[in-house]
Amino acid sequence: MKISKCSYIRGEKVIETSQGKFVITPKCNDKNKIFDYLEKRDFPFFLPMDKNSDESYEVYPYVTDSMSSSDKAMDLVHILSLLHIKTTSFQEVKLDAVKETYEHLLAEIEDLDKYYHQLQDEFESHIYMAPDEYLLIRNISLLYDNLYLCRKYLEDWYQKKKNISRERIVLLHKQPCLSYFIDLKTPYFTHWDLSEKGYPIYDFLFFYKKDYLAVEMSSLFQIYQSKFQYTEDEMDLFFCLLLLDDKISFSDDHYQNTILVHQHILYSFHVKEFILKQNQKDQETNENKFN
Repeated sequence: MKISKCSYIRGEKVIETSQGKFVITPKCNDKNKIFDYLEKRDFPFFLPMDKNSDESYEVYPYVTDSMSSSDKAMDLVHILSLLHIKTTSFQEVKLDAVKETYEHLLAEIEDLDKYYHQLQDEFESHIYMAPDEYLLIRNISLLYDNLYLCRKYLEDWYQKKKNISRERIVLLHKQPCLSYFIDLKTPYFTHWDLSEKGYPIYDFLFFYKKDYLAVEMSSLFQIYQSKFQYTEDEMDLFFCLLLLDDKISFSDDHYQNTILVHQHILYSFHVKEFILKQNQKDQETNENKFN
């Protein structure tokens, strides 16, 4: 196969050959085992790879789709729910692992809370605030509110996990997003490099954080939940991790800082609205059960 051109398209290395266009990625794990497992579970929504002779990298046909983001996202959540349904299994709850997760997340929450209080004290001591400082202080209560809710959901999750003996795990794609989902006659996920067994919440968590500005997540989550409903403890951890945003790291560039603060504030607002809508939906569902 003779290569005539090599380029990068949306961060992917694409080669043009006499046999067509192909995407090349370094080999990260044995995807054949993953794909064999998916086939046994009757999940066909992946693109089998062509092996290079020395197996140092993976070669896939290069394809594009032209669907709108909203239509593509609808299909994505349907396929994602099917992946989780097909690969569900149960294991014994390991309280040591649960406690380790709890303590790790609690430390992150407390570190963020302390960090923002220190920033608030510092910025409010300035006679004149820079735009990035002023934007943060104007919205600091939103960050504190989300951290409070984050801690509450973490505590609820921990208490529930201590009172159950079995937990659900699935095969996670680990990177489900619009960029890694091809919606043609047969839709499929690409980039299975990080795929592993784990709590089902991590896939939609990644999808939300990656594409929440591109599509309306509340309705998509309802579709996903109608196919694969989270348990109460899963929902608590899902909300906790949604609320736990990355730390805003300030530099000497006030312009870039302002953009960064705005992005974090926007994310915090979207997450709070998303959780509020979900809780309202759950409340309506519970009320209908008793009417």
